[in-house]
Amino acid sequence: MTILSGDIVLLASQRLVDTDDGGGRITGREIISGNHNSLFPDVSDMDRAYGTVNMRKAFLAVQTDDTDTYYGANAMVLLPPSDPSVNLTLMTTKDHNDTRGNARNTLERYQARGPKWQGVLYDTQLEGQRAIRILQRVEVRLPEVGEVLVLVGNEGKGNEVEQYVRVDRVTAELRKFGVAGYQGEFTRNVVTCVITDPLRHTFEGEQPSPYDQATTKTTLRETVVADAANYFSTTKLVADAALGAMRVQAKTIFTQLVPSARSETPVVDLTAAGELGALLESGVGSPHTFTTTSPVSPSQGLFLGIGAMPGSVSVTIGAAVITDKGGELFLVGTVVGAIDYGRGLLTFNSQCPNYGAASKTVSFRPAVMPSRIADTAQIQIAANNRGYAYTATLQPTPCPGSLTVSYLAQGKWYDLKDNGRGELFGQDKSYGSGLLNFTTGSVVLTLGALPDVNSSIMFSWGTKVSYLNRASMVLDPVQLSHKLAHEGITPNSLTMTWQAGGATKTAIDNGAGQLTGDATGTINYVTGDLALRVATLPDGGQEYQVVYQYGDPDTQRFDYPARNPDGTITMQLTKQNLTPRMVSVRWNALYEEVKDDTELVIAHHDPIISVRDNGAGKLLDAAGVERGTVNYTTGQITIKPDGQGGIPKTRYEWRTIGTYGDGHGNTIARQRWTLVEIYYVQAAYLFPVDDSGWVEVEYRSNNASSAGQDTVTATPLVLDITPRNGEAILANSVRFALGGSVYVDRQGILYRNIDPATGAGEQAGTLDYATGKATVTVWNPGAAPVPALSSLVTSLVAQTVDEVTFRTPGAPIAPSSLYLSGNTADGRRFEVTANGDGTITSQDVTGKVDYQTGVVSVRFGRLVTAAGNEGKPWFDPDMVVDGKIWRPLSVVADTIRFNAVVYSYLPLDADLIKLDPVRLPSDGRVPFIRKGYIVVVHSTKRSAFPVGVQAGQQLNTGRERLAYCRVEDKNGKELAPQLYSVNMNSGMVTLASPLSLTGYVEPLTVVHRVEDMSLATDVEISGRITLARPLSHNYEAADTLVSSALIIGDLWARYGALFDQRTWTNNWSDFLIGDPCTAEYNDTDFPIVVTNRATLQERWAIIFQTTTTFILVGEHVGQIAVGDVNTDFAPINPNNGQPYFRLDRRGWGAGWAAGNVLRFNTYAANYPIWFIRTILQSVAAVDTDRFEAQLRGNVNR
Repeated sequence: MTILSGDIVLLASQRLVDTDDGGGRITGREIISGNHNSLFPDVSDMDRAYGTVNMRKAFLAVQTDDTDTYYGANAMVLLPPSDPSVNLTLMTTKDHNDTRGNARNTLERYQARGPKWQGVLYDTQLEGQRAIRILQRVEVRLPEVGEVLVLVGNEGKGNEVEQYVRVDRVTAELRKFGVAGYQGEFTRNVVTCVITDPLRHTFEGEQPSPYDQATTKTTLRETVVADAANYFSTTKLVADAALGAMRVQAKTIFTQLVPSARSETPVVDLTAAGELGALLESGVGSPHTFTTTSPVSPSQGLFLGIGAMPGSVSVTIGAAVITDKGGELFLVGTVVGAIDYGRGLLTFNSQCPNYGAASKTVSFRPAVMPSRIADTAQIQIAANNRGYAYTATLQPTPCPGSLTVSYLAQGKWYDLKDNGRGELFGQDKSYGSGLLNFTTGSVVLTLGALPDVNSSIMFSWGTKVSYLNRASMVLDPVQLSHKLAHEGITPNSLTMTWQAGGATKTAIDNGAGQLTGDATGTINYVTGDLALRVATLPDGGQEYQVVYQYGDPDTQRFDYPARNPDGTITMQLTKQNLTPRMVSVRWNALYEEVKDDTELVIAHHDPIISVRDNGAGKLLDAAGVERGTVNYTTGQITIKPDGQGGIPKTRYEWRTIGTYGDGHGNTIARQRWTLVEIYYVQAAYLFPVDDSGWVEVEYRSNNASSAGQDTVTATPLVLDITPRNGEAILANSVRFALGGSVYVDRQGILYRNIDPATGAGEQAGTLDYATGKATVTVWNPGAAPVPALSSLVTSLVAQTVDEVTFRTPGAPIAPSSLYLSGNTADGRRFEVTANGDGTITSQDVTGKVDYQTGVVSVRFGRLVTAAGNEGKPWFDPDMVVDGKIWRPLSVVADTIRFNAVVYSYLPLDADLIKLDPVRLPSDGRVPFIRKGYIVVVHSTKRSAFPVGVQAGQQLNTGRERLAYCRVEDKNGKELAPQLYSVNMNSGMVTLASPLSLTGYVEPLTVVHRVEDMSLATDVEISGRITLARPLSHNYEAADTLVSSALIIGDLWARYGALFDQRTWTNNWSDFLIGDPCTAEYNDTDFPIVVTNRATLQERWAIIFQTTTTFILVGEHVGQIAVGDVNTDFAPINPNNGQPYFRLDRRGWGAGWAAGNVLRFNTYAANYPIWFIRTILQSVAAVDTDRFEAQLRGNVNR
């Protein structure tokens, strides 16, 4: 029997309602085309005012009494709703029995749980709150407007609760905290996120802690786009498409799944390009090793006390060795945990054995991860360079673990991040991959999807060019520093005594500023500053008694003294007969000024020169160089005020970072003015020639001495971490050993003996990053006083860029709302606002902002005439074009800030629309055309017969190779098929002869459609679709639509998975559980009879009650019939009065026993489809809305 058009119907599900139990199984109720409200209810005023989503489940069904196949079945939205504020979308879960609640879960799986957020929930967040607070480190990025986070309370436990929240506004406050048992303060960002929906549960948070918390009451996670559902809809063609074309331009590839209202959110004073943590190796030599018995087991953390370089970490436990690779911890090929390199935190998962308190040897190379403004670059995507594979060269070269590559595909951003080994991966492998060469900066990318045309592949990374590894420096022994109670100490008069080991120890000054005896050190006679070095670390509180002679010193200041002809300066003191070794001279000087806004001049302090007399009439500096003389008798002093000193300098070069085409087949190098080196040069300093110069002399004449005494207490110890340079210390980079303890720096606080299990340590001092002075308050007495430095990174310079690429935290953004400001290398400030078309133009700033994606590209500098600039460091003859050359302008990256207004979307109350919009895209739109989908380009037109038709009258539609044709009357009623015939090839419609039009009203209209069905080989966010085969018709945009087809496949009724089982286990398995029966059903000779009309999609179990009788149970329909082996078994489907199936009694055979089971499945000739109607906030555009969905396929002819 041939399947006729009337045999393909749409059958309703059990409940056509928007409750959680809506949908369900198939019924026999046909949804008649053209009948009002046969699928959806009327639209209420509230629906129009608030917006809503209706979901209805129906079944495409083949209604024949045989098993003929309906080939290539598919469904599509043929005509969209008449009302433009209403959208229709198709979806399937492939589940014949699911309800609206199940389908809702599928829709909401667009967003799924991702990795843990680098922060914790701050304190308890109560049910009903519309904001959450997050506690995180300063270097962690802020959540973006529109970003979705998920809060999971009691994760992994039986009472787990979760909620997805969308961020609407973000504010951050840098706060200092102090906690019990922790001396000093620590800094954290308190981030307040206003969310679009109130909390539906109470989530317990954490209190501030200086240590990272491996386990929390509520887990805060990022989300990843899972996009579990596929959607199908239709849209207009916006440009005519000619016969043979293989590309069409659709209006959009998105359909509105949930309604939303747009709002505007300002983002103010944000850092362009953001901050990144770049891993820098902070140690030298062999890896650092320590032994611990701290537990290594599932859910346990192990702290190194400082960051670690990727690939350097190992934990040895007997014969077992755990190593790191790309952020994961491996044990003999099995992933047993993860490592946060920046924090030095190892976290072990459930695959890790429980090693308990066994001894463990931990080895690693120390590293530090400073938070610094990211370097940025981009590859602009156009139609002619769109693909999957890309290469780029990044200069300066990225640090391990710092590179992030972002690309836009179908309106969604995807990130690939370096795992520390130069391997780039996304949160899901489908996002793509890449390789980074740390030596050359070259990057090779393979994207997981084609990037959108007119978007950019964006690179952001951290660099080490402005940092110096100083871990190889040898530190001086620690010393006790003390300022005596008096100044003007008489040389050869100081004696120091103390008790050690039951004996009295003594040290004296030698008259030359040195301490000798049982201790060594120095004494500044003029100022009374004492520095004592001891052979072993003293007991805490050890007291040293000091006696000495002193006389009050005099101080004289000489403002802008005149120079002698030879350049020296001579001054006459008011007093004579000076005391030798009691003369100290200081003066100011100025380094030669150099300014160039193309290069950054490193800020340095002009020097203050200090000299002291040597007792023989010469004035010497700290290096022992003679800088003047003193006549003790007359009080005359002469100095040589000019000299030279080392200052840091920067070196820039043009570096090629990639290539681009000029549109004429030429490849042009893309270059960047790049900081490549910091070095020291000897620079002259001169005594000021204006009235800013001064000289200060402190001295003592041979006045009478008085007896003085003081007590020096051995606390604290002072250690100079940077004794031979003036560079600033990078926070958290210091690690040194002293007296058997290891000290580490955390935000300027020194801790020793870090507990690997908790990360906590004993607070043991402070560190001044600017001066490099470490003040140690806790140590081990009796140990050697010589420190051993193992980790140190210093910094000299602010980071400069000549271009920047970034994207705003949320998109789209309002036109003309982007404001950009910053400071140039020479201190000038610039401010610029983007124009309405997105261009950014000022004297030294040129760029573009894409308001839809939020991508901003800015270059600093301007074109200048090349002639006359040949000697400039930035001049390159290859860059001269038409007599012009680009003059770069270096801008301090930390100062670049921007303001913008981000469009955000207010989703509706999930309880009102029975769908959680937070887990869907913020604008409520989802793609309904993707690469690999079947798309149908179709044009439907109407041609009218003249009034008063005659039998046999013909009408030429004017189109050939029709895909569909029908004749309808004035009221839209379709003529019976026997009343007309159609030649689909020629497009000719012929009325029947004889012809009876009783029941129909003229004029008659022919509705005819031409179409092309093709695979979409490429889909762009702009709506441009590439087809796998050329179009076979001409299509006009005015009457052509582009639909995506929901592919169902061949439909026919059948059965399968037939087997017998000795005992029923209540488990609906498609495979045998336990032993088979002795008996079998003979379906070879007596196959189970099914039909397209009546057979249900179901799993069946025939369970024997005796040796001859049985009951029939369906997995979803339950027990519905009883039977016996002596009677044909044909349970009736109440939807149509026909048997679900028929079993011939002759197939049973013998040997059946009570408890035996015959299991089989039946497969229906129908398919479940969810119809989703989305109503936007609007005023009704039509009185009666209508749409057309088409059920399609082929049959044997």
